[in-house]
Amino acid sequence: MNDLIVLTGASCVHGTMELYLRQLADAKIDVHVEDLSKTDLGIGAHMDYKIRYMRDLVGRFQHYERIVMTDAFDVTFYGSREDVIRKIPTDHILWGAEKNCYPDPSIAARIPDRGLWRFTNGGLVAGTPENFFKWCDAVESHPLLLSGYLDQQFMNMLLAEESDLCHIDHSTELFFCLYCGYPELDFEKGLPVNTLYQTHPNFCHANGGSGTDGMWAAYNRSLA
Repeated sequence: MNDLIVLTGASCVHGTMELYLRQLADAKIDVHVEDLSKTDLGIGAHMDYKIRYMRDLVGRFQHYERIVMTDAFDVTFYGSREDVIRKIPTDHILWGAEKNCYPDPSIAARIPDRGLWRFTNGGLVAGTPENFFKWCDAVESHPLLLSGYLDQQFMNMLLAEESDLCHIDHSTELFFCLYCGYPELDFEKGLPVNTLYQTHPNFCHANGGSGTDGMWAAYNRSLA
């Protein structure tokens, strides 16, 4: 059994995707890019699609011990394969966390305050194949689930009821979402650091259309 693979999907190559794939290759991390223009899985971020997409991809790559699933065009990678493996839980799947309660900010007050990164990001998730399958089975039968919900909308609803089905990376150990995150982001010798928690996330997601000029400026300063 192989130790780690990153799964991502795109209908074309754009944004930082080429860089992202080079970064993963340099770290000797296996990667599979699902061509969403040729699949019958559909494209979208709704829960019915998310469950179908997860089951299909994880099913094809379940010979890997650990799997990371990410967006493609706005993600970059830093660090080592060994570092990522160490941070992936083996008893649940771990979602990225962000500061923005999207798409329904009205439920933010119901979500327990566990720091600035309190809400779910739907573009970053990691775990073992077994726990991906368990999660899909459990949420598919959840009484709150409606197929039209966006993935992170439903996950934020789970956070609000403190469900064990939603674990997010509150301290940005593995994932860093850039939207509203610049006050805490810096780089040390080319590696990102969350200066609030002193964590070193491996995947940076420029979610919400976040500009990346500030990120690259900090990156370049750290190498000077």
